[in-house]
Amino acid sequence: MIEDSDSERTTIYRPPPRTASPIVHALLLRQDGVPPRRIPIGDAPLRIGRGPANELVLQSPEVSRQHCWIGLAGGMAVLTDLNSTNGVHVDGQRIEAAVPLQPGVRIAVGPFTLTYQRGSAEDLAEAEATERELARAVGYIQALLPPPLREGPVRASWRFAPSALLGGDAFGYRWLDDARLAVFLLDVSGHGVGSALLAASAANMLRAATLSVDLGDPAAVLRAMNAVFQMDEHNGLFFTLWYGVYDRSARTLHYASAGQHPAYLAHQGALAPLATRAPPVGMSPAARFSAAAALVPAGARLHLFSDGAFEVTRADGAPGGIDDFLALLLQPGRDMPEPDRLFEDLRELTGRRPFDDDVSILTLHFL
Repeated sequence: MIEDSDSERTTIYRPPPRTASPIVHALLLRQDGVPPRRIPIGDAPLRIGRGPANELVLQSPEVSRQHCWIGLAGGMAVLTDLNSTNGVHVDGQRIEAAVPLQPGVRIAVGPFTLTYQRGSAEDLAEAEATERELARAVGYIQALLPPPLREGPVRASWRFAPSALLGGDAFGYRWLDDARLAVFLLDVSGHGVGSALLAASAANMLRAATLSVDLGDPAAVLRAMNAVFQMDEHNGLFFTLWYGVYDRSARTLHYASAGQHPAYLAHQGALAPLATRAPPVGMSPAARFSAAAALVPAGARLHLFSDGAFEVTRADGAPGGIDDFLALLLQPGRDMPEPDRLFEDLRELTGRRPFDDDVSILTLHFL
């Protein structure tokens, strides 16, 4: 209240103090092919395992009947491994004792990834909206992936495992005519919805044959893509790209790559790297692209894979590298599609940690 010289009274409005929102604890569960699900953590411990008595039941032979539990102590969530067979990993490290959790850490329980979240109900609602956006982007990318080729002179199969952050992987193949099959794999810089949508846009352009160039000329395709997708016009994003065309009448593979590690042609226990030198698509409008060619013997396999398949942490904690993945390529096949075999061997190599980037593995078998 203020009183002036004329004794007039003016009332000043003061809003009531805002009440702080209570802190909420939750886990976000991600698994292949299923939308993310949020599990609240209350005052009672949240038990996680394969057995039906757990509050969170995760059905997988890699999950113990009573695997771990999370309880609240002093406003913190604490994770404890219950002597599980395969252990619990927090951000890639296997825990040995009770561990307090920080918001955003990723917990690996068998093939499942759980992200710990803490904040107000409003904060978690905002995070949930972001997760829904990511899930839609994942669904969009997966809808663009081609069906396997199980018949004909070239057989194709693949495995795609999006990371929790969602990278920018995309790949595809299509017959250009009766004799020529085009195949590509690309990887956009960064993570999140922006990278995924740019990957989808680039893949759509290659898949729908909307480029006004000969799609049988790999160097011309890379030049055209570079003209369309300059990073200055796409929020600073660029992408690596491997593009090849197999001519079954001549048994030749013409290919070109832009900033991408080689594809590998495997035959009779030997691996031949296939790549040409050029910067990633979008980094320079003056970039030059060239193509090369390789003969493809009957029975050979072509392996394309993203860097998420080898930029990993091994089970012993050491950083992995491309040589680790190449060693997996030379292992004998099993009674399953080759990309599935490679993915399972990769999970063993990493101690079944969650992947930090998308993992794309594509194999073509030339009969």
